[in-house]
Amino acid sequence: VAAKPNEAALYYPLALSLINEKKTDVANQVIQQMITRGQSSPQLHILLGRASYDQGDSAKALEELQLALTLDSKVLLAHFYAGVVYLKLGKFDEARKEFEAELALNPNDSQAKYDLGFVLLAAQETQRGISLMREVIAVKPQLADAHYELGKALLQSGDIKGAIQSLETAVKLEPDKAHIHYQLGRAYLAAGRKSDGDGHIQISKQLKEKERTQSNP
Repeated sequence: VAAKPNEAALYYPLALSLINEKKTDVANQVIQQMITRGQSSPQLHILLGRASYDQGDSAKALEELQLALTLDSKVLLAHFYAGVVYLKLGKFDEARKEFEAELALNPNDSQAKYDLGFVLLAAQETQRGISLMREVIAVKPQLADAHYELGKALLQSGDIKGAIQSLETAVKLEPDKAHIHYQLGRAYLAAGRKSDGDGHIQISKQLKEKERTQSNP
């Protein structure tokens, strides 16, 4: 029995909402019901890919995302989520190709830019990675992770002043992240600001100890 158009309009947002709420088992039931009722689409296979990823089944996630691209080679987000899966698997070369493919379809996708920048910086392609992080920050100035990655890259490339500026911003946005305080401490030490550097490295140690205590009560 084919689903009526208004049913599809109702159930797709429901399935998306369930996945965003991490209720993947229920989301899978809704999606499979839609497919059974003749509503197979690239978007539904993307949702199935996301649900499989959330359930820890990377192989199934990639299979569903490839199905989405088989149905529509220009569908948005399929390459992006494939990149996310590969990133989790530690397959950075494959992740890079997927994020680049997503940006070819949607050049303004700031999350794909961030993830590609992260992969490039990990591969020591520093200048292009820095450029992408700056582009992300231009549209998402509250994204602490972008400021952090930019600051770490600038410190590595010798721009100590720029690194301090970026890492100070990251600390203001996420004051409870040990790794940000640690990198800011390193930047201060590189600038000859020993007291500030030692202070932030000490804060980093305290936050790490707090995390260990909370995870092992």
